[in-house]
Amino acid sequence: MTIRNRHAAVAAFALLIAPVAFAQAPPTAEEVEVVAVGDVTAEHVGEELTVGGRALDVRRIQGSGLHISFLSGFLVLIPESHMHLWTGVDPIKRYKGRNLRITGEVMEENDQLFLGVTDPDQMEVIQRQRRRRR
Repeated sequence: MTIRNRHAAVAAFALLIAPVAFAQAPPTAEEVEVVAVGDVTAEHVGEELTVGGRALDVRRIQGSGLHISFLSGFLVLIPESHMHLWTGVDPIKRYKGRNLRITGEVMEENDQLFLGVTDPDQMEVIQRQRRRRR
């Protein structure tokens, strides 16, 4: 192999590797700051937050959508107009009693704080870590 061909091969390899080497990966779920549902206050209204907590109850309210409530009184609301996006899964069975990580805009109505969710990708069920027996 001549010197010219070696340089061409190195340059081609560098061009293939450069986009991957310099690209930044999006933040993983572990890197996103998660606020406990009990720590959300009126100061957060209008902000987009990722909150985490155990869903105490999940109810479908006719004409309103799906309400997911937490022990602290915090709510997550999935509007009826977006319920069609949850295909192939029963949200009541999927979310009730589970640890959830939810991203959405904090809103307030009648002194009730809630998070508006319009897409299934905004909600994630967090699997509990099982303890190993010794």
